[in-house]
Amino acid sequence: MRNRNNSLTWSSLALCSGLFASSALAQANPELGDVRHNPPPPPPPAAQPAVAPAPQRGPFHREVPSAGTDHASVVGHFGVGFFGVSGLPYLGGTGAGDLANPPTLSAPIIGARYWLDERIGIEAGLGIGFSTGGSTARNGNVSTETNDPSLFGMALHGGLPLVFATGSHYAFQLVPEMNFGFVTGGRELANGDADVSGVLLQLGARVGAEIQFGFIGIPQLALQGTVGVHMTYEGRSFSVNNTEVSTHSFGFGTTVQGEPWDIFTGNIAAIYYF
Repeated sequence: MRNRNNSLTWSSLALCSGLFASSALAQANPELGDVRHNPPPPPPPAAQPAVAPAPQRGPFHREVPSAGTDHASVVGHFGVGFFGVSGLPYLGGTGAGDLANPPTLSAPIIGARYWLDERIGIEAGLGIGFSTGGSTARNGNVSTETNDPSLFGMALHGGLPLVFATGSHYAFQLVPEMNFGFVTGGRELANGDADVSGVLLQLGARVGAEIQFGFIGIPQLALQGTVGVHMTYEGRSFSVNNTEVSTHSFGFGTTVQGEPWDIFTGNIAAIYYF
């Protein structure tokens, strides 16, 4: 009986040892490189692309939207440029010569334009003109001096450019505008000092296109070509001692008049946007 009990005891111990050994073998031992039952390690994070340093830009550089237009890139920016030459009327004191071919004083207008949005903008300009001089004629020992009028003139320009169509590098515009100017001055004559004056008022509109040079990488630079119609008032006066001569005229016509090259002085404008 004792031998049988001893046999059962040894059998139980052997069975427990076997179960323990099986359990121990079933567990992974990392020190021995056994990773059968461990989850695979997470993949390493993806390498981040290197960020290139921002290129150096000039003081006047501005990015142009790839899906937009040159015109859209200047909305909210001021443009400064040349807005043509205004001819300010006056009488020079040459009598019938003045009446047959009324003289004018040139006042180049420099101004600024600002686009409120892609459809509407505002512009204003100022022009100043100054002229003086004279001539001397000699006949033997006799010399005769003739003084030209000494003149100062100022022109003011205001406009409301409206855009009706745009392309990649151009904007089709209608520009209602007003121009006002005056001339004042004097002239020395044999019978006394003369006063010279004149006034100009124009109301009208221009139509044309503003082309921006984005196709060569400078969309800030624009060239505007327009033609227009104006209602124009011109007043001239000349007085010396108790004698005064004055003229007044109203007219309505296009901006392309006189010589063919007048289109370059009164209808072409160059603008640079900052």
